[in-house]
Amino acid sequence: MKTGISGLLLVGLSTLAISGAQAQAPNKNAKITVGWAEPIDTLNPATTGARNQGPLLVNIFDTLVWLTPDFKVEPLLATKWSVSADGLTYSFTLREDVKFHDGTAFDAESVVENIKYITNKDTAAKVSIALLGPCKEAVATGKFTVDIKCATPYAPLLRQLGVPYLGMQSPAAIVKYGKDLGLNPVGTGPYSFVSYEPNQSLVVKRNEAYNWNPPSVGHKGPPNIAEVKFQIVTNPQARVSQFQAGQSQMMQQTPGVHWNAMQKMDRFTAIPVPITGLGIFAPVNAKKFPTDDVAVRRAIQYAIDKKGVVQLAEAGAIQPSLTPLQPSMFGYDKSLETMYPYDPAKAEATLKEGGWTKKDGFWEKDGKRLSLTLTAISTSTSYPLLAQAIQNYLQKVGMEANVQLLASPAWLAANINGDMSLTPLQYIGVDPDALSGWFTAGQYFNWSHYSNPKLDALFKQGREEGDSTKRVAIYQELQKLLMDEAVMLPIRQNVDLVMTSKKLTGVTYSGGGFEYLGAASLAD
Repeated sequence: MKTGISGLLLVGLSTLAISGAQAQAPNKNAKITVGWAEPIDTLNPATTGARNQGPLLVNIFDTLVWLTPDFKVEPLLATKWSVSADGLTYSFTLREDVKFHDGTAFDAESVVENIKYITNKDTAAKVSIALLGPCKEAVATGKFTVDIKCATPYAPLLRQLGVPYLGMQSPAAIVKYGKDLGLNPVGTGPYSFVSYEPNQSLVVKRNEAYNWNPPSVGHKGPPNIAEVKFQIVTNPQARVSQFQAGQSQMMQQTPGVHWNAMQKMDRFTAIPVPITGLGIFAPVNAKKFPTDDVAVRRAIQYAIDKKGVVQLAEAGAIQPSLTPLQPSMFGYDKSLETMYPYDPAKAEATLKEGGWTKKDGFWEKDGKRLSLTLTAISTSTSYPLLAQAIQNYLQKVGMEANVQLLASPAWLAANINGDMSLTPLQYIGVDPDALSGWFTAGQYFNWSHYSNPKLDALFKQGREEGDSTKRVAIYQELQKLLMDEAVMLPIRQNVDLVMTSKKLTGVTYSGGGFEYLGAASLAD
């Protein structure tokens, strides 16, 4: 769900893990505090749709496979796997020594129950069910062997099984906690749940039995850190102040202006975590006036100076995004970067060609003013700033633009109902098929309210094609179509600007951009 921002972002997981190994002997009694930027919606991996829950989940839950930052698939709960010749069955051999935090043994039936839970309509799964694609059935073929069956071939599945939203949950906990499962997370990961205070903190402790670490993280056995407190500090300045005062040893979502200064200080370590996928972008509503007009959608693309937006909202700490996929993604097409340069004159010319005329400084057509509604989550610090920066550029070319700051439930409802023109957000992906969830009819995240039979056919080809070279060609054609139709506005690349104390080493991340503390150490 980016690594093109700078050479620094290409630092591999294993390199970061090695830096921890070179430090002095770790303090096994160490407790750390992490300044966390956003409230927690749920700790149930199946039902969350929030990116910021991913790093929490990856430390509590294990997935069948581990995904490295460069998208290599490694063993985790599964030791080996194979895919049938027809691409319809993925067969896994599982570890035989794993237990959930509640003492329940992990086995093939655990996988079966997790897939049943995710695919049960009553669960109301979000990202998790999208990651499964057409592979909605699991069958135990032995005590520690399981098949995942697909209705149609699905090439992205193996990578996507390494995303933490498909973390394995204790079947006993699923039954025991029911609707309250998100308040009582039980996984097999390096840390187990201790406590959660809404809008305050999440505390996890070392899983003393953990010995099935992913091969590439550079650490064997239980974590060196005894306890981690994720302190929820939504105010950016307060989060920075807490960190600078030594009250936390790690901070995520460092504001750009502080990031630029603090990465030059010897007592801190800067870790720009690349969040792969679609970057920070805005789906553009293709059903509602005036963005139901492709001329308007294209004019929006030309009207916005991406570098200027990032400078206004992020102090220029992050690079703009210019295409549907991030530079690190399989299928990325560099040639699309120049498709919509910042060109206000071209924006106005595009509107004129589309039959729009300017009156009293604003565009109108058939007596109706071109008026845009930009929504943003009010509890976020970044999205309102991005929306306001975008509004500024749109108004410069005569497009009326109104920003609505909404709490999360109202924001979700507005997007689903199609009440907005565009809204800045992010989406994580480890395969280009992540785009399908946003631009095919019937998908939860089809907030552009756009559908196109040609696009649907390309998605189908991309999912079913086993040859990687052919898949790249398919997804590049698909991205060109999305850009032609201008149903998404790329804004900036997606990076979690993580800052740590020099004493905290070995902080790593899994593929997709999920901070992982199972290999971390804190020096005295």
